Amino acid sequence: MNKILLREGSRICVIQTQGQQSLLDTLRKEGFFVYAPCGGKGRCGKCLVEIRGEGKVLACNYYPDKDIEVILPAKEEAQILTTQTTFLEDLPPVHSRQLFHPDAYGVAIDLGTTTVVCYFVHLASGRILKISSWMNPQKAYGADVISRISFCQENPDGLKMLQTVLTESINKEFESFLSEMKADRQQIQEIVVAGNTTMLHILLGYDPETLALAPFTPAFTAQQVLGGAQTSFLMHSRGHLITLPCLSAYVGADIVAGLAVLRAPQQNYLFLDIGTNGEMALVKGKEIFTCATAAGPAFEGASLSCGMPALKGAISSFESPRNFIVLGEVEPSGICGSGVIDVVAWLLRNNFMDESGLIQQDFEIYPGVRITQADIREIQLAKSAIYSGIKILLKRAGLNFQDLDALFLAGGLGNYIHIPSAIEIGLLPAELRDKIFPVGNSAGIGALQFLRSEMFANKVNWVVQHSQYIELSNDEDFVLEFAMNMDFLK
Repeated sequence: MNKILLREGSRICVIQTQGQQSLLDTLRKEGFFVYAPCGGKGRCGKCLVEIRGEGKVLACNYYPDKDIEVILPAKEEAQILTTQTTFLEDLPPVHSRQLFHPDAYGVAIDLGTTTVVCYFVHLASGRILKISSWMNPQKAYGADVISRISFCQENPDGLKMLQTVLTESINKEFESFLSEMKADRQQIQEIVVAGNTTMLHILLGYDPETLALAPFTPAFTAQQVLGGAQTSFLMHSRGHLITLPCLSAYVGADIVAGLAVLRAPQQNYLFLDIGTNGEMALVKGKEIFTCATAAGPAFEGASLSCGMPALKGAISSFESPRNFIVLGEVEPSGICGSGVIDVVAWLLRNNFMDESGLIQQDFEIYPGVRITQADIREIQLAKSAIYSGIKILLKRAGLNFQDLDALFLAGGLGNYIHIPSAIEIGLLPAELRDKIFPVGNSAGIGALQFLRSEMFANKVNWVVQHSQYIELSNDEDFVLEFAMNMDFLK
């Protein structure tokens, strides 16, 4: 008999299990709700819970064999998962590939600038066996894609170093998975990767220098397919590594995958990934207008004085100096993107900051954690870049905000951003206040659907064929919009 210490918000209780049933079934039996829209069949990957000391696991695939502490998702996070299921495709497994082993596995990878996420799948059944995520180790060489391209330019072995450190971190996760499955590397048969164009170039060993120099020409944008023997990954030598297609130097496969997996009934809508690249798309019927803005790493916390990723110790939500949330229930050690947006909105609302972004002195949230004038300027640049990109897409499509039916927020920050705060600082349009929906890791889910279902390739191809890219770097309208949207409006 094993003991489970269960935390659900402020509620704490202890339940018993013999380890013969999954954690999902145990929790259900004890009356605890865990979101599992596929019914615990391992298809949706939504029944994530946190095991203290182990990280997040799929409750339907976890069988407790020792005493553990389980942290259930907060109500807000559970609601986000529900929204993702509403708007993201979940196609049944359909494929005609020859399997080299009865228990052949595939891996879908969301290769982000900041975070890497792997979905491990049993290919015959389409069942998700494990989801793992970790910080992209390339962050040690630069917080954003431009700094990593510069590293490649400035160091003769820079590209090889970035490729190697990334490949080794992914292989480490592969090793852990294979050990848990008591499996051999030859059982990993297919890997599908979605990521921005720079990350895919570095992954495959292509020099990314041309991505930073006008006219910003990628070495490739089309889907790439490599044999297992051509890669350094732990996989079958006759398997395949597939990178999904990109649209341009700065609108990558992550946006293509996200658009393809989006199940949107609306005709006209925006799709926005608020990251270092600020990639976005506007769908107008069967036309797709795309662009990317250089938002920089401010919303990832990297360029701020006390900024940090959304990890334990980060202030992630702020309502007042006496009311804020810290991830991991520990003392604050920094502030992440969602928290920064809340703080800036609070400063504006309470007249600690004027419309130009001027503050009289640093604002201390907690001893050792503060927002400085330089931080405010970083946020102004980033929010103006995002909002101005949206305005240019509307102009090129001949639409107004009133013509849009929805705005879908992708990515980690899009999941947890406090939408009223984002509107208040001018990051998101007030006209769409009641039409903004977070859709989470749409790039990863898109890569997962491509791995599991041959039908999804048609959706990916449709997005590529119907998309047009707008280069903003020399666009006079964008320059004007950027200048006009720098201030905060009260």
